[in-house]
Amino acid sequence: VFITMYAFYALWAVLYDQSPITFPVERRYMLAYGVVGVILGEVLGWWDGPHFYIVGQVRRGTITADLIRPVYFPFQVFSRCLGEKLAVFGMNVLPVAIIAYLTLPIALPPTWIHALAFCFSFALGYIILFGTNFLVGILSFRTLNLWGIQHTYHGLMMMFSGMWIPLWFYPDWLRAVTDILPFRAVFFTPLAIYVGHTTGSALWLSIGQQTVWAIVLMGLCHITWVRTDRHLVVQGG
Repeated sequence: VFITMYAFYALWAVLYDQSPITFPVERRYMLAYGVVGVILGEVLGWWDGPHFYIVGQVRRGTITADLIRPVYFPFQVFSRCLGEKLAVFGMNVLPVAIIAYLTLPIALPPTWIHALAFCFSFALGYIILFGTNFLVGILSFRTLNLWGIQHTYHGLMMMFSGMWIPLWFYPDWLRAVTDILPFRAVFFTPLAIYVGHTTGSALWLSIGQQTVWAIVLMGLCHITWVRTDRHLVVQGG
């Protein structure tokens, strides 16, 4: 993880020094974008989430153990994945992040408002990511396999989330596409707040958009699961 952080730190340092006028933020914040983006990617773990858990349980037939528990299935999956992410953060990410902040001149958010807004935006980003992952995972009840679907989904996440490449570098027509998709709300919104690129009324508008996406996706998760559970038939002894 530290090697990945340093790689992005060095990459953006070289690119910034070549053409500072291209970047809408200061050098120290652009370097922070790269490092914090790696941290968020490791904590959220968008490539290994509830969709992998659900499809694995369905293919092995052990999904019945989840369904007989007297707990709402989406909440089960959410709690399980949240516990795993907290463990990864405490054991893997936090120690490396501390080393990175001590050894690399990584800037902190410009104001305490940006710091608090970043934390809140990060939490909303996790909920949005869970929603998209869960909806993809639910497809496995009908397809029994997510191999092609997950590659398409992961490609869309990498391209439109802004985790590695800030969306302000995208052409106008492509940014218009990212604006109507939920992926940017997972990584780019909290990262843009962290580096101070999003400020003032735009900051609260971004968080408001995240909140709307979180509500919509949680509603879709509930509706999709209710309809799936209603038609689910389990055979075997």
